[in-house]
Parts: sequence; structure tokens; C-alpha cells
Amino acid sequence: MKKNVASIIFLLLLVTQSCTTKKDMLYLQDMDAHSNKNLSFVMTKIQPNDILKIDVSDLNPVVAAPFNLNVGAGSSSVQMMELSGYLVTPEGTITMPILNEISVVGLSPSKIESVIKNRLIDEGYLVNPTVQVRVLNNKFTILGEVRSPGVYPFTEESISLLDAIGMAGDLTYSAIRKDIQLLRETNGKRMVYHIDLTTAAWMSNPDFQIRQNDVIIVVPNKLKVNSGGLIKDPLQVIGVIASLLAIILLISK
Repeated sequence: MKKNVASIIFLLLLVTQSCTTKKDMLYLQDMDAHSNKNLSFVMTKIQPNDILKIDVSDLNPVVAAPFNLNVGAGSSSVQMMELSGYLVTPEGTITMPILNEISVVGLSPSKIESVIKNRLIDEGYLVNPTVQVRVLNNKFTILGEVRSPGVYPFTEESISLLDAIGMAGDLTYSAIRKDIQLLRETNGKRMVYHIDLTTAAWMSNPDFQIRQNDVIIVVPNKLKVNSGGLIKDPLQVIGVIASLLAIILLISK
């Protein structure tokens, strides 16, 4: 009898030791120590397979019209995006009406605006044009211990990691907050960053802003891994402990 009780108590200790502590759960625990710091931003660099929307305007709309794509009515949202934008080729170029091939890979949208504007002026097409460039297919992928994993579009040039996690419904109780993995492809290379959300130190690093095609992976803690996914959150752990305590009380009678 005593051996059975001892075994159950040992099992209880294992379960409770596997529980996540408050220190492992709270975000940005040292936020005050990292406040009032200057923020820096890195401009998005265009990569192959990006879809660029390019609008050329002038005081006389008629002379600017040939440099803009015409999108027919009745198209789906995906078709609209494809038809109203320029797909960057694997070689890093786009082909515009009249201007023909333009190399854009590795350039920021503002730099592309400058390149196109200078060509329109230098080649005598327009006198004082305005050029706007935006990436139409900005998206990131988030997988693992979040409430709604998936692929999420965004319209900004970049968003914060916290924005991305919020769009996915926040992390689950089983997520390891001290090792969020960020995968990014830049200039033909794959970079992997490891981010600790329990501290605010990472917020000053512009590399941790979410950009086009980023992949965020949130790994599970040991309790989730060892349970094979059976224990989803601390409430289930409490239920297991309560059941074991009830068994102990029955055995000890």
C-alpha cells in the first residue's frame, strides 16, 4: 500500500515539475529597462517572386497612362493582384510597358521609385512624374504552438513580431517563449534567428521586424512533447493532479 502511494506521489512530482513557471510565460519582463530607446528600421529588399504594384502619374494623366497596367473588371482578388502587379522573375527583373526590363531585386521600393522616375525623365517620356511602388503579396507563415497557425498577409512594409503573433491568436500555454525561431531568406541565403520573448532586448533589433515571406516557428515545451499532445494546457495538468490525489485518498483509506 505504502509503495503504491509513494509511486503516485513520485508521479505527481514529475507532473508538477514539468509545469511551466510564471517566469517562462510572461512577455517582456524587463520592458522598463529597455524603454526610451531609439528605433531603427530596415527597408524591405525586393526578392524574386514578389509582386510589385507600380503606379505612374503625371499632371497630364493621358501621357502617364501607357506606363500603367490596365486591370479588367470581374476578376477575382488573386487575379486582380496578379494582373495589377509585376511578378519579379528569378533573375530579379520586371518588364514595364515602354520601359521594358528593369532590374529590381535587392532594391527597396523607394529605390525602385527613384530608378523608374529617373528613366521616365532621362528618356524624355515625362517631365515631372510621380511613381509609387508597393509589394502586393506581403505575407508571413507562423507554425507550431499558436492558436491559429497559417499564412497571414499584411499591407505594411514590415510588422513587429508581436503583431504577427497577435494575428495568429497569441501563443498557447505549451509554447516555449524563450526560443521563438524566425526563418528568413535574404540574397539567396537562409537565416535563422532565435528570439527570447520574455525579455524586451530583441525589440531594438531591426532584423526582428517581420518581412515578406518570413517563417515563424514556435516550439512546444517538454510537457507537450512528452505527452504526445494529450495535455494541451495547465488546466488539464490540474485535472490530472486532482485525479491522482483522489486515487491517493481512496488507497489510503
